[in-house]
Amino acid sequence: MSNVAELASEPRPVSDLPVSPLEYAHQKYFVQKVKVGEDFVGLPRLDVFAALCADRRVLHVGCVDWPITDLKRSLHLQLDAHCTLDGFDIHGEAFDQMRPHVKGRLFSDWADVTERYDTVLVPEVLEHVPDVQGFLQQLDALGAEQYIITVPDAYSCFRRHFDYNSGAQTFVEVVHPDHNCWYTPFTLSNVIRKYTPWQIDGMFFFNGMSLLVVASRSQPA
Repeated sequence: MSNVAELASEPRPVSDLPVSPLEYAHQKYFVQKVKVGEDFVGLPRLDVFAALCADRRVLHVGCVDWPITDLKRSLHLQLDAHCTLDGFDIHGEAFDQMRPHVKGRLFSDWADVTERYDTVLVPEVLEHVPDVQGFLQQLDALGAEQYIITVPDAYSCFRRHFDYNSGAQTFVEVVHPDHNCWYTPFTLSNVIRKYTPWQIDGMFFFNGMSLLVVASRSQPA
């Protein structure tokens, strides 16, 4: 299944959704409403990615899971059987581990990525990026038909990843030490709208802790 519509139910218009009490507690200017589907809740991460990427030419950005590269758990190796797959990662030092196990090419320099792809898959990468605008524009320059991006979701992670010890005046946060930010449905959709010409085809809660966005462009670059 390459079309998100084949995996997701028909969305209801945001205007038809129940009104949150927050809408009465804040000025309208600050209240943002974003459609987030539950279609992927409870589905295994690999099954969703495999369905979205099946039989397509895919570039997997962030393919080595640096610095904890584990070939037994590698998403890139697991996806290799489902699509025509190449990989990109700035940590090219891990490529020697992966090359004997994959059919496609591995890139660490954007200048070397000259092929056109049906789908660019960017799982759990955006939160590491120091220049979000530049990174999204680089992805857009690839000219793919479809972009699939996942990020850890502050809302989904709230109960299990944050705690404040008032007695010690210490905030405890369970997070990858390389992350620069947490995203929410609004902030993720906002940076995509600001820095790309993409259309967001769907946003979904995903993998128990993340958001998944499927976006597309009307015309190849």
